[in-house]
Amino acid sequence: MSAAPLEDEFGDIIGKARRGHGLQLEDLARRTQIDAADLRQMESCERRPTRNENDRLAVALSLHPGSLWDVATDAWCPQEQAPSLEGGLQVRMIPHPPMRVTMYVIGDPASGEALVVDPGALPDTLLEIVRGAGWRVAAYVITHGDADHISALADVYASAPAPVWAHKDVLSQVSGVDDQHLQILTGEESFVAGPFELRALETPGHAAGHLAYTIRDGVLVGDTVFAGSIGGTSLGSRYYPRQIADICSKLLTLGDDTKLFPGHGPPTTVGEEKQHNPF
Repeated sequence: MSAAPLEDEFGDIIGKARRGHGLQLEDLARRTQIDAADLRQMESCERRPTRNENDRLAVALSLHPGSLWDVATDAWCPQEQAPSLEGGLQVRMIPHPPMRVTMYVIGDPASGEALVVDPGALPDTLLEIVRGAGWRVAAYVITHGDADHISALADVYASAPAPVWAHKDVLSQVSGVDDQHLQILTGEESFVAGPFELRALETPGHAAGHLAYTIRDGVLVGDTVFAGSIGGTSLGSRYYPRQIADICSKLLTLGDDTKLFPGHGPPTTVGEEKQHNPF
């Protein structure tokens, strides 16, 4: 599974952390004694920090200085992951560069069934991948309701109807799906979709009703966490502490070899994120 560039640069990370802490740019400037104009340039990725600036920002934003510096200097990217999960499941990544999003199809050659994850774009491509492998869609799983993760659902579903699993808070954003195929998740629970056994983990913070799904030795994390970063705190700073706590308690407590498949950027592992994620 070829590695894509990291989703977030240094500026993206400090911007997300600043907003997570509810700080204005001027607040951060006072805390770090770095000029606000310089901070603005860093957040817009127009210039890199010095090591001293990096470390001051890390302390002010509760980030790990060494991991943050590795991102700032392009010194790390996660190791490439085999496109598979335990038990012979095959993982197909479908990137869509205009939206910088990655969708997934997980196939079970033994049963000939497939799981489509976050169909946000390219409905014809998604169906070609499923049918080209000789599979049929057993189910769709939705991590959250952002347009880049759900916009193609109606088109794919129209050609390949199957149960759609999503959190109750995402249902208002789901369209084109028959009621009998809507499978509503209300919290953390295990379920079976075709031959696939999954467990939904509540990981709010980036979006309302955000879920991650464990499957075999992997987790479909959506925008919960990226390689070297996290999803933006679009729900507001009051959710940020729980967002970080959920990542630490629900994902980073899994085995180090557990594969994480995010909606943006390359796949990574729990072990890599424990060592290299600044958050």
